[in-house]
Amino acid sequence: MEKVRFGLRARVTLYILILTTIIVASTGIYFINDTRNSLLKSTKESALREIRTLTFLSARSILAQDDIAIADTLQNMKAFPDFLYGRVYNAATQAEVILNTMGDDLKDIKPLLEETAKEMMTGKPEDKSTFHAKRLNGNRFIYIFQKPIYHPFLKENPPLLGFAQIALSNELIQKQTREKINRLVFVMLIFLAISTAGSMLQAEFIVKPIKVLTLGAQEIGKGNLNHNVPENRKDEIGLLAAQFNRMTKSLRDAQQQREEQLVVNEQIRQAAEIQEGMNPRRFLKNEHYQIKGFTRAAKGVGGDYYDFMTLPDGRLAVLISDVSGKSISASLVMVLIKTVVATYLQLFNFIRGDVILKTINRVMASQAHIDKFATILFFTYDPETRSVEFSNGGHGPLLVFRSEGQTMTVSKLEGLPMGIDEENTYHLARVTLQPGDIIVLYTDGITEAWNHTKEEFSLKRLREKVISYSSLNAKEILEKLVSDIDAFTEGADQHDDMTMVILKVM
Repeated sequence: MEKVRFGLRARVTLYILILTTIIVASTGIYFINDTRNSLLKSTKESALREIRTLTFLSARSILAQDDIAIADTLQNMKAFPDFLYGRVYNAATQAEVILNTMGDDLKDIKPLLEETAKEMMTGKPEDKSTFHAKRLNGNRFIYIFQKPIYHPFLKENPPLLGFAQIALSNELIQKQTREKINRLVFVMLIFLAISTAGSMLQAEFIVKPIKVLTLGAQEIGKGNLNHNVPENRKDEIGLLAAQFNRMTKSLRDAQQQREEQLVVNEQIRQAAEIQEGMNPRRFLKNEHYQIKGFTRAAKGVGGDYYDFMTLPDGRLAVLISDVSGKSISASLVMVLIKTVVATYLQLFNFIRGDVILKTINRVMASQAHIDKFATILFFTYDPETRSVEFSNGGHGPLLVFRSEGQTMTVSKLEGLPMGIDEENTYHLARVTLQPGDIIVLYTDGITEAWNHTKEEFSLKRLREKVISYSSLNAKEILEKLVSDIDAFTEGADQHDDMTMVILKVM
């Protein structure tokens, strides 16, 4: 058995963990960004409130020319989280009060402070509150808030008294963000641990019944068709298990049927060999005539039968028969006909076709269990007189090639098939032949053989072929005709037994 390198359990566990990790990571990233943005928003709102307070108090202090009050106000703002820098500028005196806790970092934001301060002192007297963020290094940011200072008591076009600036660090935001991340990572690890255990249990729950099915399939592969898998689930796995057991039962039934069919096929093969042996294979020829026969069953064994033999008085007796239906039942009736004919020829010296057909008909009609009928054409050929005496029991015509005119003639004689009317009588007819003449006996499987388009070989085509091969001997004519039929049908299914006998007068 091939070793599994990466099993289904591992795959299911891995896929669940990957999906869980993606969900947790996406959720974590979202909450971290949301937390950072919330903290920044809160810081901005707080800073704006503080700078509004600073500008209001600074306006009163500027009007009172009290720089100490401004310094006290800035000093009080140091209590604001992450406060780094504060500045109040008096436009009238161009004096400024600065509180700086940044140290060397001030030089990094000094150009931005001056640029924005210049913007504050120009333009219309309106609210020009601004906010700027300056990255120093790494993840360190400085947030700068600025607001112009207007006269607090004049509502219409108040004069610009100066401006105020404060700068804050993002260290508090970073600290709180790190705390959130640490808590979130801890929760994620716990959640992943729970997910891992849950995914392993879920994978076991899913894979275990599949593994049972796999082991069952291996048992079937070893030939144990009696193995069944448990059907103790009501989900798709249970449905699959039930289907698996039905499939196994079908395989058992198919195997049993196959074994039985093999026995039947062997019996049919043996019956076909026996039946083939009942038809003369030899090519009978002498100075008076040549005769050769051919038969092929459509289904292993068939109901067609031919025979020829030399009688004690020198005549040649020839018979061809076609039992209705095919396969084994038809072949049994064929054996009955052969038995009756062979017995009659051995017991009686007086041989007449009409008497033989009457005997066969009585035997078949008297057997109530025989629900088939048969057509028979029987004739004797006397080489001394070159005359043919024949009787017909519902078979096709006697097809004769006349060498003198290179034409085909048809000699018909009416008669009921065997097994229909027990009291039926049959008649005799005679035909005289000349050297080179040919008699063709055939069953309808020859003329009705069809190709893939259902076109039949036909009696017309048979007659044309016999004329074209008339210079050959009986065996060669028969072989040519069989080859032509096979070429015509092109491998199409044979739907009826085929039998043919060729007699050529020398």
